[in-house]
Amino acid sequence: MNTRYLVGIAALACLLIASVPVQALSPGQDFNGPHYNLNIIGVSKDKSADVPAWTNENRHTMFVPLEKKTNIFMTQGEDFAVLDANGCDGSARFQLAEGLYEVYAVALGKPNGIVNITPGATYDVNTTGETVFYLGSVELGHSKKPSWERVTGLFLATVTLDTDGDGAGDTTYNNQWIFNIPELIDYWWDYDNHGCKLTQIRFYPAETIPEMGS
Repeated sequence: MNTRYLVGIAALACLLIASVPVQALSPGQDFNGPHYNLNIIGVSKDKSADVPAWTNENRHTMFVPLEKKTNIFMTQGEDFAVLDANGCDGSARFQLAEGLYEVYAVALGKPNGIVNITPGATYDVNTTGETVFYLGSVELGHSKKPSWERVTGLFLATVTLDTDGDGAGDTTYNNQWIFNIPELIDYWWDYDNHGCKLTQIRFYPAETIPEMGS
């Protein structure tokens, strides 16, 4: 069921929110083709903020608490990079290479471990300066047999923003790649871990992003 959140006193900025569709592997996707792997490892004890030894040259790994929520902040830049691998202090940082991607995820490790991922975004709107939205959610690890699932919807938003300050929604982005929205200030995942020892995320380059559910 869709839900609407209206945030901001003077700005009209509304986002259609629903659980992000999670799908099995798409038949047309070449899963042996070029991609980037991100490993999110759940650990039972908090780690030191000094984590250079945990981050290899290719920057594919970050660490989060096994039973706690972490904010994973994301930006887009020239290359893929784990900018802050230590999520045990409450936050971590990850950079995607510029472009569009089909995104897949699987929860592994402890049997019955579950992780809930809720993406959030802050937009710049003229009348309030900032408007925060949560963009739906995905639950991984609910299946006894782990399988790759399409979670591209974590990076897609349908949002109407007041960009000219007249108090009315005047700019709409439909099914838009999150980093292609000029008003975006911040994007992050609320990564709520419940015993999941390893979540693997794969990013496959794409020319266009089809509608979730297609």
